[in-house]
Amino acid sequence: MTEKRPFPDDALKWRWHYGFNATNNYSAMTATCIPGKLAGLIGIASEMQAAILIYEQDVIVFANSIGREIYACQDWSKPVLFDDCFRRAVELGRIQDKIILSDPQSHLVYAKMARAREASFQFRRYYDGILYDRHHVGLDSEWNAQIWLPVRPSLNDAADQRAIPPNLLEQIERGRAAAIMATMLERMGIAVSLVGANSKIIENSSLMVRCLRSGSVLARAPGNRLICPRPSDDERLQQAITAVASGRKSEALVKLPDAQLVAVMPANNGAAMVVLQSVAPTEPLQEILISTFGLSRPQAEVVVRIAAGETAEQIAIALDRKIRTVRQQIETSRAKIAAGRQQDIARIVTRAATLFGGISPLNS
Repeated sequence: MTEKRPFPDDALKWRWHYGFNATNNYSAMTATCIPGKLAGLIGIASEMQAAILIYEQDVIVFANSIGREIYACQDWSKPVLFDDCFRRAVELGRIQDKIILSDPQSHLVYAKMARAREASFQFRRYYDGILYDRHHVGLDSEWNAQIWLPVRPSLNDAADQRAIPPNLLEQIERGRAAAIMATMLERMGIAVSLVGANSKIIENSSLMVRCLRSGSVLARAPGNRLICPRPSDDERLQQAITAVASGRKSEALVKLPDAQLVAVMPANNGAAMVVLQSVAPTEPLQEILISTFGLSRPQAEVVVRIAAGETAEQIAIALDRKIRTVRQQIETSRAKIAAGRQQDIARIVTRAATLFGGISPLNS
């Protein structure tokens, strides 16, 4: 069991079980304690004269005085959400990173996914013109902390400290790709959890976090494992995860009561993605492909039908187009998607849409 400690006097601490109501207000419940591993960082941050922010899910449950100064634009008399801090910083021009500003929403999704990782890592970024070393400490998928330490200038510093090592660029690219995929799936109402072969949760989309809170279809077990509440269903889910993560199956479907369908799809490095239809889609897949990959509407229509398993000849007949036109649209669409090295994203998202009925059948 995770050790818990009472809060230090400097803590602004809430334990908020929060949810949106009709007026987008939050409701609060009882305060609890910060896990001991993270509470111990508060004194370390004080000695370093650094900011520290401790998160439970997407809520900042503790911020020392330096941390509150960094986000002085927030009202610290009530719960402060990570999303609000990020969006306000973008609005006020305190974030100047061109990569982030080119697609703030996808970066926000990526940042939340990165915070949910149990691993600890460090990165360097400017905020409000100040260069910070940010030390991330992850306890589990719900609890994590960041220490912000201003970079002290030295004679050994490179002239351009903004240069990013190639391996970090590759990591950022992978993270951005994962964020784009998560954003697309959520717009389709699909919740996704990335798990290891032992079903231990690596990352959850925000929709999956909500699903796990309800615990009706999928739940979080001790050890941060993804399970089905009913033992008979869970046995089939665990078998599916093991088979897909090991490469024995390319994908697996687990049918649950009330016609609920859970799909298990392969991911990198021996992991698997567990996806399910969480809520009704907010917009058609066709519109999502247009806005994400810059496809034209005719190209998106073709991609959707290709994902549904139709051939170029069938598409030409269904859409009353010349076969040469359809083939050209397929090639152009592939080129646009490949430009961002996002073929896997498109494949996963369109396959998920097929599994959950998000693609219209032939001649619809």
